Amino acid sequence: MAQSLIDKLRQTLAPRSASPTPPNAPHQPAHPYDFSHIPSPLKRPPTCQAMMVDDHKLIYLPIAKNACSSLKRMVASLGGVEPEPGEDIHHKLDANNTGLQFEDRPDHEIRLALSDPSWMRFVAIRNPLDRLVSVYVEKFVYNRNIPGQAPTIGPVYQAVLQKDDLTPEDFDTGLTFREFAEYILAEQPERLNAHWRPQSEYFGHIPFTHVYDVKQLDRLADDLRAHIGQDIELPRMNVSREKTSEPVYHKYAPDARPADLPNAKTLSIESFLPPGLRARLEEYFATDLTLHHLAQRSNN
Repeated sequence: MAQSLIDKLRQTLAPRSASPTPPNAPHQPAHPYDFSHIPSPLKRPPTCQAMMVDDHKLIYLPIAKNACSSLKRMVASLGGVEPEPGEDIHHKLDANNTGLQFEDRPDHEIRLALSDPSWMRFVAIRNPLDRLVSVYVEKFVYNRNIPGQAPTIGPVYQAVLQKDDLTPEDFDTGLTFREFAEYILAEQPERLNAHWRPQSEYFGHIPFTHVYDVKQLDRLADDLRAHIGQDIELPRMNVSREKTSEPVYHKYAPDARPADLPNAKTLSIESFLPPGLRARLEEYFATDLTLHHLAQRSNN
């Protein structure tokens, strides 16, 4: 009897042979500290679109509506990439492996550049309310009937109008700035389209050495010239509102339909921001306002 109990104990304590893994079983890390199965945060939007130029030790994080197209073209040119005549710079970078975007590079190369103090890592910040009015004027007033804009602005129309199937008439009638703003205020920041998502949502993985006010890019140009040791052409922003010595104030702008704003580019930002709405938007974009204020101070 005793021998039988000992044999059973030995059998219980004996190492078990590994059973074969079923073909459809989820991947198991080979080591408890192997996290290779977890997607890299450097390859997720928006960080994956950051650009790096090894020859000039330069990293730039694009933010939509912040002179993004101009700065992308400038950095791409420094990296030896030029779009064909008429080719969109965003398509050039996203549809091709140029080696300039984080998504084109292995993580270990990116992380070396992120930790190297000799690299210049920059981003351009914009006043969030100016950015919001700018994107409304561009996409919801002047370009609302362009079919290519539907994927960008369509979800806003669907949410505001509470309908899934939109018609050309819906886009022609358009949304007021207040309706656009109310949609944003009711949504989680990370769920918003990149063109009006808070700029703070872009931060998180890049330790920037330089942060600029998007309307004071002369400082960026000077710093770039000093960093790379050659002259550069100062990028020009895509202007959605005309710069006039005396912007026009239109108190009905927040609730006017696009067709009733024929000269929207000449209107002041204050036209679209009555006190109550402005206060709520400032609360929503509080972090962006802080970042912009700090960028302005660093440029003075």
